[in-house]
Amino acid sequence: MRTRNTKGWPVMPAKCRTCPFNETGDKRLAAAVLDRTLFKSSQICHHPVLDGKKETHLCRGQRDEQLVILHRMGLIDEPTDAAFTAKSRELGVIQ
Repeated sequence: MRTRNTKGWPVMPAKCRTCPFNETGDKRLAAAVLDRTLFKSSQICHHPVLDGKKETHLCRGQRDEQLVILHRMGLIDEPTDAAFTAKSRELGVIQ
């Protein structure tokens, strides 16, 4: 599997129309993405590639699911980007 350093990449402000985490998205693909990334990484949003553009953001759908799970496990104080960023800074993952 190819890896990239996405540290510091912004998360999409909203889910893309092709996001597997949408209500009508591909549930099997969404589950596979979560299984692969939940505690290890963040998913790159692949929607720009469909329009011939560069990938520059992280997937909002994956991040939203990740936030809920991390919050339920007590690893972050609330299921928000701010809580995720604060915990990442506390752990020295980002500056």
